[in-house]
Amino acid sequence: MTARRKRVSRRERWTAWGVLTVLAAIVVWLGLAQSRLNPAVLVALSPPPATGVAASQASGRTFADAAWLESLPGAQPAGPVESYDPETLSDRIDGKAELYLAANFQEMSIRAFRLPDGTRLEVAVYTQATPTDAFAVLSSQRRPGASPSPVSPDAYATENALYFTKGNRYVEMTADRAEAATGPALAALALKLAEALPAEAAAKPGQGAARNVKALFPAEGLVPGSVRLAASDAMGMEGFSNVYTAEYDLPSGSATAFLAERDTAEAAAADARAFAGFLKQNGYAAAPPPAGAKLPAGVVALGADGSFEILWTRGRLLAGVHDAVNMEAAVELTARLAASLKDVTP
Repeated sequence: MTARRKRVSRRERWTAWGVLTVLAAIVVWLGLAQSRLNPAVLVALSPPPATGVAASQASGRTFADAAWLESLPGAQPAGPVESYDPETLSDRIDGKAELYLAANFQEMSIRAFRLPDGTRLEVAVYTQATPTDAFAVLSSQRRPGASPSPVSPDAYATENALYFTKGNRYVEMTADRAEAATGPALAALALKLAEALPAEAAAKPGQGAARNVKALFPAEGLVPGSVRLAASDAMGMEGFSNVYTAEYDLPSGSATAFLAERDTAEAAAADARAFAGFLKQNGYAAAPPPAGAKLPAGVVALGADGSFEILWTRGRLLAGVHDAVNMEAAVELTARLAASLKDVTP
């Protein structure tokens, strides 16, 4: 028996053509989609930008500090100059940026160099708003065991690093090794860089030179290298800013002296009251000094367990003794500090 060939109807033929058309459209759409990735996918697949260089290149901004790192006599560049502003500083020193920002940070440039003996080092130049701000950064980061350096009056060095200020610039030099030749090599480079950096701008006509508050501390009993400037939150009190401290070893015990200059005598008195209130909130109570103690007029004396505080004002200066181990040490340092301020214009 011969099989009969089934005839395809017109409706079935049109249906088949329709299916083929739809399939072709899907293929075309898939091709276009693959050639045009989602923006989010493109971002995910793109390599991350180089944060340091991008900080200067992305904005097109010129960083003044970068010029000092174009070359250093006696060292060869080992990488590009990277520059940062207040918005990008944490990209480089995440976790420490607040220290610089609190001291009115403006910009920073850093570059790697290599010495003839193969030592690799990084040199960073920070610009703060004022020389006082630069000292605040320098002093707050002083390393234990650091020794004075001849580069500048406040410079100090460790086995593989050197730190100094000039004007409103703070400089860090850190080497990858600590050998006998490392210290002298860093000092030689630092001296050359310090010579190149601009000096502090002269006072404008009619504007007096800023008072050197840190020079007002008495020298006797002062622990070398202990003078510091807290740009913010001094001695744990939020908002207590620009306070110099200096540590002392006295015959009667250890104590810390502090000084802060304010714009007006009223502002100094207000800060004295605020700090006394802060101490009382933290467990301190009135602790009258011994009878006959020669102290400045208007002192406030407070004490807690093994810690004594004395504070007073002299014009625009707020002065005091912090965390003395006993009242005798507090009184002794108060007398010394008051004597050193006797001839200071209030």
